[in-house]
Order: sequence, then C-alpha cells, then structure tokens
Amino acid sequence: MSIPPLLEETSGGAVGTGSDQSRDATLEPDTDRLASLSTEDQKRKLAVYPASAGFELVDELDYLAARSIETNIFFNPRFLAPAMPRLEDREVRLAVIRDGTEDRSRLRLLVPFTVERPVLPFSVPVLRTWANPFGPLGTPLVDYDDPAGVIEDFFAMLARPHLDLPGVFVLPDVGLDGAFAAILRTVVDARNLPLQITNRVERPTLESALDGDTYLRDSLRAHHYREFRRLKRRLGELGNLEYKIARHPDEVRHGIEAFLTLEASGWKGRERSAMAIDRYRAAFAREAVHRLCERDMCRIHMLTLDDTVIACLIVFIENGTAYTWKTAYDEAFATYSPGTLLMIEVTKTHLDDPNIVMTDSCAVPDHPVMSRLWGERRPLGTMVVGLTPDADRHVRKAAAQLGLARRVRNRLRILRNRLRG
Repeated sequence: MSIPPLLEETSGGAVGTGSDQSRDATLEPDTDRLASLSTEDQKRKLAVYPASAGFELVDELDYLAARSIETNIFFNPRFLAPAMPRLEDREVRLAVIRDGTEDRSRLRLLVPFTVERPVLPFSVPVLRTWANPFGPLGTPLVDYDDPAGVIEDFFAMLARPHLDLPGVFVLPDVGLDGAFAAILRTVVDARNLPLQITNRVERPTLESALDGDTYLRDSLRAHHYREFRRLKRRLGELGNLEYKIARHPDEVRHGIEAFLTLEASGWKGRERSAMAIDRYRAAFAREAVHRLCERDMCRIHMLTLDDTVIACLIVFIENGTAYTWKTAYDEAFATYSPGTLLMIEVTKTHLDDPNIVMTDSCAVPDHPVMSRLWGERRPLGTMVVGLTPDADRHVRKAAAQLGLARRVRNRLRILRNRLRG
C-alpha cells in the first residue's frame, strides 16, 4: 500500500515496548519503528490506517465482507471508503488484522474507530466503533476462520501500555442476537474482561415466510389496511401511479438524483440537514450508491405519478440482508402518505424475493411508520468492553456517560418533532 499504517503490532508480544518507542494516541506514522518489525512467517498483525486508506483496501475488504460472521453493509468498503472522508469531523481510523506473511496475507477483521477524549472533567476516554445516522450499525467485520481468536488478539494488542490508548472500547448499535455479540461475550468471559451493555433498543425488521398481503393484514389493523388501500386508489385518480425499482446503473443514477431532490424539497431542506445541501454528503451518497450498484447491491424503489417521482427509498442488499437506508417523498402529496404507500410495496417485494432473508429498517426506535408496518424486532445495544480485567470502574462510568448522552439526544429529538409537527 502507498499509505503507511499509523501503527502496527504483532500478536504474541508487544513490539517495540521500550520507553524510547512509547507512543501516544495521536497515532502519527513511525516509519523507523515499522521498518524494524520482525518479519517471521505466519504472523497475526494489527494495523491502523488513516481513513483515506479505505480506497486502497477495497479489494481486501470485499473478500472479508463476503466471509464475515455477520453482515454489516455500512462497513462494506463500497460504502465505507466514500463515507470516511466526508461524513465525520472526528478523525476516523481503520483498524485491520491480517494473518500471513509480508508477501501473502489475508484480512481477518475490520473496525473503523475514533479515539474520544471528552473535555468534561472526570469523563472516561474511550475507543469507539464508527456508527452514526448514515451508518446505523456498528458490528465489526470478522472472518469466520477463528473469530474468537481474532477478537481476543485485537483487544490484547490495543491494550499494550506503550500505545497509550484508552482502556475502554465502545461498540454502539451492535445486534445483540448476532454471531459477533455471542463470540464477544465468549472472549470477555475467557479473558475476565469487564463488559456492560447499555442503550438497548429494539429495531423494526422484516423477516417472514408470509406473502406480502397476508403479512400486512396481520401487522396492520383492519382499519389502517383499508385506509392505505383507499389512499392509494385516490392517489391513482390524480394520474398514472406506478411502482418502479431502479437496479441497473443508469436507472440508479437517475434514482439517487430524484432522492436528493425530494429530500431537499422537504423539511430536511428547510432545516438545512438534507444531503444535497452539503456537497460532501451529496458526493458521498452518489459515490456509495454507485459503488454498491456496481456489485448489484443497491436498489432504489420509487412511486411515480405521471412519470414524476413522488416517493423514493434507497435499499442496500448484502448476503441475504436488505437495509432500507434513506427515504424521501414529495410533501405536496402528504395527504396521501406516499412514503408509507411506497414502504408497503417494498414490503411485498422483499417478502417475495428469495434472495432477501431479513430486512433491517435502519429506523429509530418507535418509528411511526416502520413500527406499525413490520412486526419483527431486532435487539440492538452498545457493548462497552474493558481491554484489561482491572478496567471495570472505567467501563461502568463510560456506560453511564453513554446512557446519559442518549437520553439527552432522545429528548431533543422529541422536542424537534413536536416543534416540526
């Protein structure tokens, strides 16, 4: 790679632990130390790269994403590489573990993370996996070959004193019922590491063997089911109403522009939070959608009225899991609930698609539409892990900080919704 790692560690013993080689968490490249590393065969190495290295890691990460014990589209390199330089004001690093030799190696783990040192007194500094409203899932990618050993070595190498990194690792928005969470619990039990789980929520998901109409009749009350059918009929009286799915590159290119335009025309545009208003976010959205479309991992679902898009939903698909990422609709037709009508059509499509096992709504808890339409729930939470057995007090304090911050954000969100409504 043309971009050197900010740090590199080898499993089985600290590398360069002398006081003259002590390093702090600024993680500036130390080329002299890297050049002196041992090159024995078949080593497991941790390397931390700047976010800009994501584009050079795409091929390796594609392979890891296909072999990961648990899918996370937001850590797929075709989403992650365009996101890192454009979405975060904080400095995001990419931690990877490789097994092999200098000439031939294979990625075993990917964790995008930040080093967070709060300015408030008595706050606990932490390492935090990257997760935010644009990527609302923080499950790392771990190869299915020796996942427990990889996670154990990852924590052990991060805990080395000469790195001077925070002793608490925070993993937000992790699926608590997934393979990663199960293996992580096994690792912390085996190494006697402290673990706290906070910010537990249940996210609406879609996973059923029923056909679309039967599922919706069961999930919606009879009154609501009839009402949405009536709204669709009334909307169709205004013109030629069609449900379309953009899948091929040219169609997707037009679809993402339709989405950006619709989002900017609504309340997000008025609040200056629409992606099209920020050129960096708009560039990220276009590039991520385009790169995923190249691998047939993106669909854009649309409702059109006389060939004009009035509702739009971007969906990502990977390894049998679909993610309903972003949606927008024309507020001029708000009386007809076009966003909900579109989601009803998407529900039918996904239940009819044999390549989609589960759909993640990516929605906030108690979302007014998704919580009503979809009856399944997936437990998510923030896993707070101490890197050493004696970090229990810091873990409990960090978990309390996170819980307080979430409660404050939720209250602000409720207040904003009330003011908007």
